[in-house]
Amino acid sequence: MNEKELNGWIQGCRRGDSVAQYELHRQLYRYAYHICIRYTSNDFEAEELVQDGFLKVFTKIDQYSGEQSFLAWFKVILIHTCIDRYRSRLSEAPKVGLEEAADLSRTPEYLVNAEAEHLLALLQQLSPAYRVCFNMYAIEGYGYQEIADMLGISIGSVKSNISKARTQLKAMIGQDQKAYHNGK
Repeated sequence: MNEKELNGWIQGCRRGDSVAQYELHRQLYRYAYHICIRYTSNDFEAEELVQDGFLKVFTKIDQYSGEQSFLAWFKVILIHTCIDRYRSRLSEAPKVGLEEAADLSRTPEYLVNAEAEHLLALLQQLSPAYRVCFNMYAIEGYGYQEIADMLGISIGSVKSNISKARTQLKAMIGQDQKAYHNGK
């Protein structure tokens, strides 16, 4: 996809052209899916989020000013779509006690070197609260306060969720390593 094609599809989407919407969707679906799957526990929900995200893009395309790249604007909409879904399910989730977490600025070496697909599968096993906070912090690069503001929770909750996510991920990776060594 080149810049000229992308701009043509954007202009077509602004006019409500279904062919342009189809092409934009077709070209960016995988990109969108890879963002959304990090925030969900299964493929079906990720696909729903992708479709919701595209719907928002098509209805808000006139708000795209061109000051930033279209992909950056698109990514923000997708992340906010995932966060909105998470927020809507907060009332359904069991409440967990909150505790302050230690400074979490260092990513463990084994997490950096682990295979991406395997890590994604492990991330999907985390509770929604842990998964969303961890993704926003470790993958998207948001700060604690930004995450707290976006999710409408305290900074202590954010730190706690990230800490617990890391603890659970370490335990899952440790179990994988133990199973691997026992199977040798």
